[in-house]
Amino acid sequence: MSTTIRAVTAALCLLGVLTVAGCGQRIAGTPSAADPTANPVEPSSSAPVTAPSSTQQSPLPQAGEPVDLASLEGLWQGQYQCSQGETGMELEISAPEGDTVEAVFRFFPLPGQPQNPSGSFSMRGRNTETGLVFAQQEWIEQPDGYVMVDLGVASVEGDTMTGRVAGPGCADFTVARQ
Repeated sequence: MSTTIRAVTAALCLLGVLTVAGCGQRIAGTPSAADPTANPVEPSSSAPVTAPSSTQQSPLPQAGEPVDLASLEGLWQGQYQCSQGETGMELEISAPEGDTVEAVFRFFPLPGQPQNPSGSFSMRGRNTETGLVFAQQEWIEQPDGYVMVDLGVASVEGDTMTGRVAGPGCADFTVARQ
């Protein structure tokens, strides 16, 4: 498949066709626990993990105005909800380069929650027709059975950012600037 076709396919996925089955995209990992009833997939250091086609991803929110990317730089901490339960998260956002920002998504267990593993992966954020989207890039630390997710930002109000985690069995996230 040519680079142009891959780029167009990826763009279509980010613009609203965000189900694994609908995009036919392979996912290279995320912070939602694997479904124990799904067919197991053996991860490989050289090949991405493919989520089961029957798994639905939560849709990204529809947003209005573009977000000023320079205003996002810094460390944001909070939590998100996916199939493994409420999980702690940090989103460390770098200064923008052109129309994108680089970020690192870290996830970890919260006090009083099941001892799920910690992990991290890189992301790239950009304003799209549907709003600000942080798209998964590559694993930094991948726990077994986890896949990467995308984030759709619904709002940035003051020092609080909220949105939707687009991944199998996932829902909302909320983070606050530190």
